[in-house]
Parts: sequence; C-alpha cells; structure tokens
Amino acid sequence: MALGTEGELTLTSRIRNTNSDGKPFTFTFAYHTYFSVSDISEVRVEGLETLDYLDNLKNRERFTEQGDAITFESEIDKIYLSTPTKIAILDHEKKRTFVIRKDGLADAVVWNPWDKKSKTISDLGDEDYKHFLCVEAAAIERPITLKPGEEWKGRLELSAVPSSYSSGQLDPKKVLE
Repeated sequence: MALGTEGELTLTSRIRNTNSDGKPFTFTFAYHTYFSVSDISEVRVEGLETLDYLDNLKNRERFTEQGDAITFESEIDKIYLSTPTKIAILDHEKKRTFVIRKDGLADAVVWNPWDKKSKTISDLGDEDYKHFLCVEAAAIERPITLKPGEEWKGRLELSAVPSSYSSGQLDPKKVLE
C-alpha cells in the first residue's frame, strides 16, 4: 500500500502459488472499495458505458450497458466485463470525481443495495445506502489460475480530484485520459 504526494492511494496485491504438490491454484479477486458520495441518486459512473455485464440480481444473466453513464435509482449489483483501466465516479454535490485506475483486473463490480436490501444488512442504517457506492476492480469472469511457482499481481490506484459540472456533466475525456 502506498499513499502518493497528491493523496492517491495505491494498493498492490501479489498472490503466488506455493503448492508443492504440483497442483494449480484458481481464484477470483476483487478490491471491495466503498466510496462516500453525497447522494447516490446524483452520482454517475463513467467508463463502463456500452460494455457487457453480468447482472447478479438476474442470476448473472448477460446484458449490454445502454446509457451514456451509469446512474442510480434502484438496487444495482453488476459485474462489468473487459473494463478499461480507468473508471470515474462523478459526485455532483461534492464537486469531486473519484478516479479508479487498475491493472491485472479485467472486470469491475458496481454495487449499491438501495433501500429495501440495506434494511437487511446489520451494519447499515436504513438510509446509509444513499451515501455510498461500491465500484470494485475485480477478476471474476475469467478466474486466475496459477501453476506452482507462478505469481499474479493486481494493482488499484484511487484518487479524488476536484471537478465542476458544465451543462450537468463533466467532460469524461478529461477525467479518463
């Protein structure tokens, strides 16, 4: 783990197969990152538009994202596939953008339990769902398999940058470059 001079947080994970029996080791992986947001209904996620995803609320049925950004008005639990190395979470009220950069992690999970499910989660208050969003760098669709002695490395960098909206939207090209 490293904290950069601009406040960016970098997490690097290494997993090595140390099996002495010659057997491969297979796993999936996700950094479970929760982002504090002003109001989930005012947040946009950019960088995942037009991608295929598996919807965990529909038995992992495969769909293609249709919007120009992901916005929130109900529970979401999706695994976006073959995602770019950069994803942005735009928070209009806080005038800030979280930038997620990732390596070695092809997928991204987007999750928020919304009101009904949040009432069933013991460590969440009934209204807490309004103030967080999970966007997780992950390797899920294609599990990682390591032969004995092989090592996998995954890296996640998180940063928050000030932003302002113009006509209700940020220019995603500036954030995602």
